[in-house]
Amino acid sequence: MNSEIISEIEHIQSEDFHLGEYIYMGMGLTKGHRVCMAVAYKIDYCIKKAKQFEEMNEEVTFTHINKVKVGELEQSKKILLTNSVN
Repeated sequence: MNSEIISEIEHIQSEDFHLGEYIYMGMGLTKGHRVCMAVAYKIDYCIKKAKQFEEMNEEVTFTHINKVKVGELEQSKKILLTNSVN
């Protein structure tokens, strides 16, 4: 896990976290197409479900997580799984 993911996990465990304010979307690639693999209110659950999806389908690669404020159409933050740039 990189520092951004650790920071988000620490945030969801804090008193400042408000369930339902953001959603986390586990994103991947398959055959050159971007796909959403998981959607969750907490980043740790999103990662868990996206990894399960990736394990069940070897044609899909889990690449990053989009953090989206509920009601908005654009991501608030793109969280890479590693410190490398996609």
